[in-house]
Amino acid sequence: MSLFKKPTKKRQRHLRERIIDNDDSTTEEEAEIACKLEGVKELQESRIRKNGLNAVECALGKELAAEFIAMDDDPFRQRGGGMLRLSEGRQAQMHAADIEAGIRDQFKKESFLRDEHEEMKKYVQAELRKRKAVQDLEDNDATTSKVSSMEDTLMWKAAEKVRLFRSERNDELLSNQMLAGIPEVDLGINARMSNIIETEKKKSDMLKEVVEKRRNLAQDSLFSQDRAKDLAKDYVQHSIFYMESTTRLGQEDWRKKLERPDTEAQVTLTDADNLRSDVSIHRL
Repeated sequence: MSLFKKPTKKRQRHLRERIIDNDDSTTEEEAEIACKLEGVKELQESRIRKNGLNAVECALGKELAAEFIAMDDDPFRQRGGGMLRLSEGRQAQMHAADIEAGIRDQFKKESFLRDEHEEMKKYVQAELRKRKAVQDLEDNDATTSKVSSMEDTLMWKAAEKVRLFRSERNDELLSNQMLAGIPEVDLGINARMSNIIETEKKKSDMLKEVVEKRRNLAQDSLFSQDRAKDLAKDYVQHSIFYMESTTRLGQEDWRKKLERPDTEAQVTLTDADNLRSDVSIHRL
C-alpha cells in the first residue's frame, strides 16, 4: 500500500498571486519602455530641421499653393524626370494635326498624278487629231481631181485650229482649283464681251479723271504764279532798309591793311597865336 500514494493537492493560491505579480511587473516595464520611446521620438522630432517654403509656395503663396497642390500633387513634374505630361485634349489635337498633314500630303500626290494624267491625255488627243486631220486631207486630195489652191489650204488649216480649240474641255478641276474648292464655270461669249466692254468703260473713266486732275493742278499752279507776281509788284522796299553801307565795316579782309583816317594833330596859325599869348601871360 505504500507504493500507491495518494496524490496531494497543491495550493493554487500562491501560484495565482505569483502570476498576478508577474503581470504587474510586465505592465510596469512596458510603460517604462513606452515612456522612453516617446522621449526618444520627441528628441528626434526636435532635432529635425524644418524646411522653408518650397517653389510653389514662393511663387503663389501658401494659400494658393495648398489649393494648387490639392488639385495636382506634382504640378511641375519634378518627380517624373522633368517631362510634361500632355492632357487628353492636347494629345487629340496633335493626333488630328498629324492626320490632317497626312491627308494633305496624299491629296497633293493624287492631284499631281491627276494633272500628269490630264496632260498626257491632252497630248495624246492632240496628236490623234493632227493625224486624223492629215488623213482627211489626203483622202480629200485623192477624191478630188482638181488641184487645191493656196486659199483652200489656209481655210482647211484655220478650220482645223478652230475645231481643236472647240473640242478642248475646260471643265476639269486642277490642283489649285481643287484646293480652293471653287471650280471654274464657262460663262459664254456674251458674258465675256460684256466684261470686256465694262473694263474698257472703266479705263476710259479713269483716264478722264486723271486728265481732269492734271488740268486742275495746272490751273492752280498758274493761279498761284499770277498771285505771286501781283504780290511782287505791290511789294516796295525803301532805301532806308538797305544795310550795305553799315555792314561793309564788318566784311573787310583781314589780310588787307585797314585804311584808317589820319588822327595826328596839325598845328594851324590860330593855334600858334594862342600858344604865344599864353606864354606871354605866364611870363608877366
